[in-house]
Amino acid sequence: MSEIVKDECKDPAEHHQHICQLRKQGRDEEVSALMSDPGHICLNCNAVAKQSKNVCNPSPFARA
Repeated sequence: MSEIVKDECKDPAEHHQHICQLRKQGRDEEVSALMSDPGHICLNCNAVAKQSKNVCNPSPFARA
């Protein structure tokens, strides 16, 4: 049975636009906008985002 790699980015070509990278660059306003009204969580770093394309390892979740 193969092991799931938790730290794997599902879209490395767009990794520069993921919340974890934007945070490292100090782009806090952009990060805040991407995190508003979240519906996805990153299984690597637990960041939440409105769209799955903004995190490395997205998983949808139900909004309360």
